[in-house]
Amino acid sequence: MRIAKRLNQAQTMLVTAGREASSAEWLLMHVLQVDRTGLLIRLSDELEPEQDLLFSEYLLAHLNGIPVQHLIGYQPFYGRDFRVSPAVLIPRPETEELIEFVTGRLQGETFQPGEIVDIGTGSGAICLTLALELGQPVTTVDISPEAITVAKENQQTLGGEVTFLEGDLLAPLADHSVRVLVSNPPYIEEDELLSDVVFDHEPHLALFGGKDGLVFYRRLIEDSSRVLRDDFRLIAFEIGHNQGQEVQMMLKKRYPTVETGILKDINGKDRIVYAERKDCPE
Repeated sequence: MRIAKRLNQAQTMLVTAGREASSAEWLLMHVLQVDRTGLLIRLSDELEPEQDLLFSEYLLAHLNGIPVQHLIGYQPFYGRDFRVSPAVLIPRPETEELIEFVTGRLQGETFQPGEIVDIGTGSGAICLTLALELGQPVTTVDISPEAITVAKENQQTLGGEVTFLEGDLLAPLADHSVRVLVSNPPYIEEDELLSDVVFDHEPHLALFGGKDGLVFYRRLIEDSSRVLRDDFRLIAFEIGHNQGQEVQMMLKKRYPTVETGILKDINGKDRIVYAERKDCPE
């Protein structure tokens, strides 16, 4: 069977089952070991029987709920491929906007080790990307040793000057003097319904933020003054689409003299809340 026909069949099957049609392309690219351009070039080729069998196995696994990223082993993020596993949250496109915001604010500034901190390492998508894009050292914290292992493997592949600390939120930073605090904490409300692909295969520790989804923002903001310099530069959090006002108010209450704001994502939904001091010296 020609690759184009097999791809079309697979896409129809996925859509009928409520999955994303684009997943068929990712799985087929993995089977053929090509990128999207390579796939398009080969659409008129015949699919070898062993390739068709492997593709069918991947499709069945995804139809049964296994994320495509776990089947192919990685997720593209900000132009780089990050290894993922069931131990880490799969990086989302929305988080690239957090990277864009932070790098845009800090580009050209110089920081010492321990001054830029990412809370919630996961796959290392945020900390490694910031380190690589800014060319600055970044410290990151995660409570999961399994997540840190995955992130270190990504560092070995991608590079980036990152220091990994294991612990609960800001606890490992007692002797640090932080100027930039970045986090995409768990923010899903505990009773929110998720697809089986997410609920059954991604770590709940990285998904759920308590009854209202705000538990980790409260803890981060309440404890932040213990590790942040008085003249800190920036706090930036990714948030759920309905959490902007509340998280901004928490920051305003803790840092009343600092500019705060809410930024919308490409879909027009609240996505980033920040507190920024623009006049602090480097």
